[in-house]
Amino acid sequence: MTSAISFEALGLTKEDLQERVIERIVEKSLLTLSFADPESDDTVQVPSVLSKQIDKRIKEHIEATINALAEKHILPNVSQYIENLTLQKTTEWGEKVGKPMTFLEYMIQRAEAHIQEPVDRSGQTKEQAGYNWSKSTTRIAFLVNSHLQYNIETAMKQALTTANAAIVGGIEQAVKIKLDEVAKSMKVNVAIR
Repeated sequence: MTSAISFEALGLTKEDLQERVIERIVEKSLLTLSFADPESDDTVQVPSVLSKQIDKRIKEHIEATINALAEKHILPNVSQYIENLTLQKTTEWGEKVGKPMTFLEYMIQRAEAHIQEPVDRSGQTKEQAGYNWSKSTTRIAFLVNSHLQYNIETAMKQALTTANAAIVGGIEQAVKIKLDEVAKSMKVNVAIR
């Protein structure tokens, strides 16, 4: 006579069994490939395609949520903070020197100082060029001159190319006309002896 063993006799309820089966199915679907590492005798599990897709979607959702929160709460405050930021020069002991200025005023002042900085003939500052540096102009004048020189050189090269093409075409036509005239004026006599 065969006696049936129930799950309750093993100490498992129907819910425990369902939970264990579901956990095992999820584990198998997320970690599909298992193999033994020959060097360490450990079992290595490789994530499945499903696991990779789930991870990818979770990361995308997290990034989208962070971006939405940043757009809504952080970025407007950062812009306002930068616009209202006041800078103050200090000594090495922290004592305030000069008048305070807004960030915008500071940026304008730094830009003006940068474009009016003295440079040599190659556009380098004294710190960049070193010992043999000699002032030639300001950075803005150097940049304007370089831009004009480039544009003039480009226009001249294009004009020379166009002129050369026209001259070559004219010479070719003149040579053809002259060769035709010479060919027409020549008489060919053939004598047989």
